[in-house]
Amino acid sequence: MKGGYRTGAGRKKKDRSNQDYFEDAESYLLAVVQGRAIPDAVRVQAAKSLIAYQTAKKRAPVKSPAPAKLQEKMERDIEKSNAAEFEAKAAEILKKHRRIKS
Repeated sequence: MKGGYRTGAGRKKKDRSNQDYFEDAESYLLAVVQGRAIPDAVRVQAAKSLIAYQTAKKRAPVKSPAPAKLQEKMERDIEKSNAAEFEAKAAEILKKHRRIKS
């Protein structure tokens, strides 16, 4: 017999019946980290690639208010500052006039 199919030749098929099933890639990676699953390089790489598609991206909270809110706040701060300056000047003028009358 020359070449062709030979009984028992070639790489043996891997028994996949005892492999654990995981709902998603994140749970598989967690099991590998915790030592509950035997790490398989191909499955780990596939799980790492799938995580981006299985979970929603978590957005960072918006730290800056909207431009309109910033404008309103700036205007309120300016008004508050002007009112404080006015009150300070008014108090100073009242103080001068009270000294003159006495």
